Amino acid sequence: MSSVDDCAFESLTSAPRLDSTEARAKIFSALADPTRLSIVEALLADGELSSTEIANKLDISLALLCHHSKVLMEAGVLILRRQGQTKFRSIDRALLKACFDSLQALDT
Repeated sequence: MSSVDDCAFESLTSAPRLDSTEARAKIFSALADPTRLSIVEALLADGELSSTEIANKLDISLALLCHHSKVLMEAGVLILRRQGQTKFRSIDRALLKACFDSLQALDT
């Protein structure tokens, strides 16, 4: 795998608001895929990683990582930071916490 990040997309939109069932469903849908969940778990454990680091850690291609990253970004879960030619990914922990907290609030 090359050291240059090959994903062509940039930040797609601002994070979704969690005031609708549809927004929360989009997040849970993004997390429902095993590969995407593995990406999220790796980033939660390690903080911020480059595309190459994630692909190597999960033994997946950069193309597959880019595909799944796009879905996670559209759901607002993934944060992308560019440094030179490298893109670093991290998780929007506040968004995930708010999403799960919104479910917990229904229990009261």
